[in-house]
Amino acid sequence: MLQAVFDGLSPLSRHRRFHGPMPVLTRLAKQRLAAVDGREHLAFAAFAGTRAIGIARLVATGDQAGELAGELAVEVVDAWHRRGVGTRLARAVVARGCLLGYREFAADVLAENRAVQALFRKVFGDVAVAVDGWELRLTARLADRTCAA
Repeated sequence: MLQAVFDGLSPLSRHRRFHGPMPVLTRLAKQRLAAVDGREHLAFAAFAGTRAIGIARLVATGDQAGELAGELAVEVVDAWHRRGVGTRLARAVVARGCLLGYREFAADVLAENRAVQALFRKVFGDVAVAVDGWELRLTARLADRTCAA
């Protein structure tokens, strides 16, 4: 599944997802991306029939007073861009994260990646943006009532 989604990404999409050239998905990268445990590393996949077309993941980055923080990442094969797949995947992983106690969600994105910035705002509404050179750190907090909805 990981390889199928990776293979469906153009060189530009790979650059935007991994923040640099990524001609192949290395064995180490596959191991890290597949290390889903349902608590500190969540992942949801989208399929068109039996073909994987996207993955969203949430990886824990911290825990303060029982409130977890995590980094959100989304990748959708190019043929399925602008069809709402990424938004639905992100919403699914965020909803599961909320149930597990995650309240802060962040993503490091390239400043040029307007699509992911728009996706983050669509999913969360209010987003804090910190600039770090060519990258932006997008951060959103969800209140308990937001997670219960």
